[in-house]
Amino acid sequence: MDTGIILLGHGSRIPEANESLRLLAGQVREFLRGVRVQPCYMMRTRPDLLEGIGMLAEEGLLRIVVIPMFFCSGLHVRRDIPELLEKARERFPGITLIYGTNLGADRRIAEIILDRIREVAPDVVPQ
Repeated sequence: MDTGIILLGHGSRIPEANESLRLLAGQVREFLRGVRVQPCYMMRTRPDLLEGIGMLAEEGLLRIVVIPMFFCSGLHVRRDIPELLEKARERFPGITLIYGTNLGADRRIAEIILDRIREVAPDVVPQ
């Protein structure tokens, strides 16, 4: 398969804070069975988006899907990531870059939030 996936998170100076994205990338990789899934970060840790695209391009992947791991459609999602993708298109002209939608307010995320509430305050969540 010539497609790779980048899960793009914010990044933190605290190494343990970046581990969740690596774990999610591994879980997505399991679902996609053999598709290359690379966690990348906007700031404070590596690889950043351009480095991640470069890594996948060096592996011969010709199509890269970038999924922003953000709930809100803020500056990173609306401005910063599209600008970085334009730079990447200039740097890697043979690579097709596809920008996916951020996580947003999805009912499946609300269900996870309910699970977390249930863990600490089960009486709040109706059965």
